[in-house]
Amino acid sequence: MALRLLIAHTPAERDAARRVEAQVFLEAFGNTPDVMEQEYGPYEALSRFVVVVDDADGSALGTARLITPDDAGTLKTLVDMAGDPWHLPPAEALEAKGLTGRVVWDVATLAVDPRFRAGAAGAEVSLALCHGIWQYSRNCGVDGLVTILDDGVLQLVQAMGLPWFPMTGASSHPYLGSPASTPCDFLVATAGDHVRATQPELAPALVEGRFRSITLDPADLSADRGGPLDEPDPMPVQSAVPRRDTTGWRPPTANRGVTSSPAR
Repeated sequence: MALRLLIAHTPAERDAARRVEAQVFLEAFGNTPDVMEQEYGPYEALSRFVVVVDDADGSALGTARLITPDDAGTLKTLVDMAGDPWHLPPAEALEAKGLTGRVVWDVATLAVDPRFRAGAAGAEVSLALCHGIWQYSRNCGVDGLVTILDDGVLQLVQAMGLPWFPMTGASSHPYLGSPASTPCDFLVATAGDHVRATQPELAPALVEGRFRSITLDPADLSADRGGPLDEPDPMPVQSAVPRRDTTGWRPPTANRGVTSSPAR
């Protein structure tokens, strides 16, 4: 396989990303296309995908869906945490981390094909996606990221040295199929230093983007990739494949992680 990390930019790349997302969520959580449409359809035009693709056939081994804010600054995580069961005021949560008036994006899903979760090569898919999320966010001038993470996944990403932390005032509650999830945030500017200090052995991959089996051209993570397309970008044909009923993300290490974390 000729694996490459990139930001999906063509209809074919975006379609490949959504397909693996849908397959993973169906297998892991039994999410139906209706659930996918209900949870993510309203944000489709604002979604960007970090993807590990196999250049041999154009398929995606894993993907992470990022949601950019609309003109009003709306993000799925902020909308969901303001309602049941948290009732957390988004403005207060953002202010607590110095993100008021700053650029904040949503990490909505992370999914890795179950065939590529084991072994060193499989682990690299997950690491590559995490690097892609961070580096692309930096390239786009993003200051902070938000998500709703299953508590098991939160422990996993923190063990990887990734600075995802519960938002101020956030507690753990059942959420979209997850028995316990927590709204979290991530400060982009300090993430690299945090990884180097807590998990230096993972810094070459997570911070520097160096992998054994995955090729990365910095241009493939540039800020000009992933934006609105000039041509129609329809949702992929669903073959009993949907996505999970969550909006946070998990690393490929947890069942919902390597696939997607039972976040939202």
